Amino acid sequence: MADDIFSQAQSELRAQQMRAMARRYAATAIGLAVVVGAGIGIWQWRVHDRLQVEAAASSRYFEAVHRLEAAGPGGSSKGLTTAQRDAETVFADLAVHASSDIRDYAGLRLAALRLADHDAAGAQHAWSAIAHDADADPDLRALARLLGLNASMETADPATLRAGYADLASSAGPWRALAQEGLIALDLRADANAAQQAEARRLLTHLSTAADAPDGARQRANALLQTYGGAG
Repeated sequence: MADDIFSQAQSELRAQQMRAMARRYAATAIGLAVVVGAGIGIWQWRVHDRLQVEAAASSRYFEAVHRLEAAGPGGSSKGLTTAQRDAETVFADLAVHASSDIRDYAGLRLAALRLADHDAAGAQHAWSAIAHDADADPDLRALARLLGLNASMETADPATLRAGYADLASSAGPWRALAQEGLIALDLRADANAAQQAEARRLLTHLSTAADAPDGARQRANALLQTYGGAG
């Protein structure tokens, strides 16, 4: 009889322990479910919020572009038109606060407007921001570098220009041919020596038949070769 009572007590104690353990596990599982659910909810909210912000930035960018194009080229030696000033304000804000793609396209537009407004330093600042943006598309970064080099052709140190163009010309990006044109322009300066002129002719000959060069670049190369006395 005593053994039966002891066994029954042991069984009841094990049952109580199992129920207590089950309650603890259930509470933990519920807690984890709440945390995971909350995390998913926050993540979804952030994605939704980010998409809304990006959509708003895209809308502002394209609206500014459309208004700019509808107003026509405008501008003069006196500076930008009112429409261009308004667009510049929008692009300047997007170039700082928008996500990478819109930010960089806005930066390119901003640089063009600043250059048209005779603000070379401001344009270079906008191009530099894109060129050093680690999140930017590599082709856009290269384009910003190329535009910055082109705009400073008459003012920058020739060695600095040559290094920049050479780096872009050695890449496989879409601006390779245009960077080679930059090197050609440096080698055709009035103070260029015979070796530089020979290098310019070599690059022109290459560009005139390069399959990956834009049509315009090939045509310009052929025209300059004709000036030298014929292609080939």
